[in-house]
Amino acid sequence: MGRDSVILIPAYNPPDNMISYLEDLRKNGFTRIVIVDDGSREDRQHVFKEALKMGFTILHHDKNSGKGCALRSGFEYYMQKCHGKYDGVILVNSDGRDRAEDCVKIAAALAGEKAKKRSRIIIGSRDFNSPGADKVTKRCNALMSFFFSFLFGQHLNDVLSGFRGIPDSQVLRCLRYSEKTYCYDMAVLIGFERKGYKEISVPVLPANPEAEKHFHPLWDTLLINLVVWKKMMIFGATSIAASVVDLFLFWLLTEFILRGASYRIIWATILARIVSASVNYHLSRKYVFRSNESRRKSLRQFMGLAACQCLISAFSVHLLEAVFNTRPILLKILIDSFLFFAAYKVQDKFIFKRT
Repeated sequence: MGRDSVILIPAYNPPDNMISYLEDLRKNGFTRIVIVDDGSREDRQHVFKEALKMGFTILHHDKNSGKGCALRSGFEYYMQKCHGKYDGVILVNSDGRDRAEDCVKIAAALAGEKAKKRSRIIIGSRDFNSPGADKVTKRCNALMSFFFSFLFGQHLNDVLSGFRGIPDSQVLRCLRYSEKTYCYDMAVLIGFERKGYKEISVPVLPANPEAEKHFHPLWDTLLINLVVWKKMMIFGATSIAASVVDLFLFWLLTEFILRGASYRIIWATILARIVSASVNYHLSRKYVFRSNESRRKSLRQFMGLAACQCLISAFSVHLLEAVFNTRPILLKILIDSFLFFAAYKVQDKFIFKRT
C-alpha cells in the first residue's frame, strides 16, 4: 500500500547503495521521495540519475551549501507540490541507516497526529543500547539531552537525531530557520518546544563503510551548542543590561540619595527595580522570547515576577547584611545571580508565550 508521507533525503556525495535503500523504501510503500543533491561531485551524479529513472524527484544545488539549506529546499518543494495532500514529510539520511521499516512507524505516527489534529514533531529516537551504537555518541547525546531539558523543560532521549517526521501543517514553520549546517536540525527541534514531541525508538545500525563522513565533531558540535544556548545567552545579555541599570541606581540611592534613611536598602531596591524591570521587559519581549502574547497581560505578569524578585532580593540582602556585616552590593550580586535562572524559566513557560 502507498504511504501518505513524503520522504525527504538531503544528499551530499551519496554512496552507491543509496539506490538499494530507495528500492527498500519503495517496497515499503513510499512512492513520493524527494532527494536534494547538495552540490555533490561529478563522480556521484550517477546515483541521482538512477534515482531519477526510478521516478523520484531530484533537486540540485550548484554548490554544497550545508544540510540546513538542503532541507529548506526540500521543504519549499513540499509546500509547492505536496502541502495538503500528505500527512507530512519524513527526513532521512542518504546512507541508509534510517531503516525503511522505521520510516513506516514514523509515517503511522504522522497519520495519527493528523487524525487527532495534533502537530507534534516525530523523532526517531535511537536506542543507544543497540550493537551499532558507540559510547562517544551516547555520552554526547546524554549531555545535550540534559542541556535541552534544563533550558526548554522537555526531556528527550535523543535530541541529536535527524531522523524525523514533520506534520504537514508544520512544514512551513521549518522554513523560518536560517541555519545552514547540521545545527539546523537543532533549531527546528527547539522551534517545536510549544508543539511537543513524540519519540519512536529505533535501533542504531552500524556505520555504512561506503558513506562519506561530513559531520565535523568539534566545529559542528560547537555550532549546535550555540543554537541550544542562543536564547539563554540573549536573555543573559538583556538581563545584564537591566542589571547594570539596577545596580547603578541601587548604588546611587544607597550611597547618596537615601544615605542615612530608614530601610534605605529596601527602598533603594524597590525604586531601582521598577526602572530596570521596565527596561528588562521590553528587551525580553522583543529580543529573547519574541512573544505574541498580549502586551498588557505579559507586562502585568512580568511586573508581578519582578516584584517577587525584588522582595526576595531586598529582604535577603537586608538580612544577610546584618548577619555577615558586608557590603550590600556584593550580597545583591550573589542573590540576583540565583534569581536569574529562576526568572528565565518562569518567563519562558508562563509569561512570554508563543504559538
